[in-house]
Amino acid sequence: MKMQILLLGILILTVAQATGITETYVTEAAVLDPAADPVINSSSFTATPGVERDYLIPYGFTGEPIDFAVNVRDNDGVSDIATVELILSDDTTISQDDTVIALSHSGNVDDNTATFIGTLSISSSSALKHVFVNATDNTGSIATNNGIKVGEVFENPLTGFEIKDGSGNSITSISFPASLPGIRVESDLNTIQIINNDPDGVGMKIKVSVEGTPLINGTNQIDMSNMEVDDIVLSETLTVIDSDISAGATSDHNFYLNYPDQLASGTYQGSINFEVEAV
Repeated sequence: MKMQILLLGILILTVAQATGITETYVTEAAVLDPAADPVINSSSFTATPGVERDYLIPYGFTGEPIDFAVNVRDNDGVSDIATVELILSDDTTISQDDTVIALSHSGNVDDNTATFIGTLSISSSSALKHVFVNATDNTGSIATNNGIKVGEVFENPLTGFEIKDGSGNSITSISFPASLPGIRVESDLNTIQIINNDPDGVGMKIKVSVEGTPLINGTNQIDMSNMEVDDIVLSETLTVIDSDISAGATSDHNFYLNYPDQLASGTYQGSINFEVEAV
C-alpha cells in the first residue's frame, strides 16, 4: 500500500508591543488518499474451451484453444493497471517452471475495472492445471490478492468407457442364437450397457459409434446391414448409436440380427468395433 504525507511548515511572526519578539511555528500534516493497488476479481474468471462441450472442469485436446478472461480493479483508474498474467501450475503453488500467459486489455467494465484476456493452446501433455492470476500497477506495486487461484483446466483428459451385458458383467463377444433363415433375433446378451467412466472427472459426455465386418462362413456371409442396434441399421463404416452419454451414466442398447432368407447353415463370424468420442 502506498501513502504520501505532505508536511507544511508555516512561519508566523508576531511583533510584541513590549521589547521582545515572539516567533510561533504552526505545522500541519495533510494526509492524501493512498494510491490504490490492483485487486483481482477472482469470481469474474472464465475459461472457455474453443470447442463447445459440456464440462465440470474446462478441458481440451492437443491443439485446441481455451480462452481466458478476468477482471482487475484499480481505484487509481484503469490506466494504472500495468500487467495481468495467468500462471498454470501442475500443483497448488506457483514456481518458476509454470506456464505463464500474459493477458491483454480487452475493454473496461467501468472507470476503475478492466477485463483482460488470453488464450492457451493445449499441449500434448495430459494434466490438471491450477490457474493463478498476478497483476501489477504502473509503479510496480502488486495486487492485494496477487497469486490468487481462480480455477482449473485439464489438458487431454482420458476418455473411458466400459461395455457390459445386462447383468453388469464384462463381455468379450456378441453372439446370436441359432435360428432359421428369415428370422430376426436378439443377441444372447440381451441388453448391452455402455458406461461413460469419465476417468478424470471433467464432466465429459461421450458419443458412441459402431462399425463391423460381415459375418462369414466359408463363401457365405451375412452383411452388416442385417445387424441393428435398437432400430439403427449398422454398416462397415462407423454409425452413431448414442450421441449423448453423460459422465458416469449408463446407456442401454440391444443388438439384433436378421438372418437372410436361403442362408446356408453353419456358424458365421465377424467383428464389431466401438468408437468413443468426447462431445
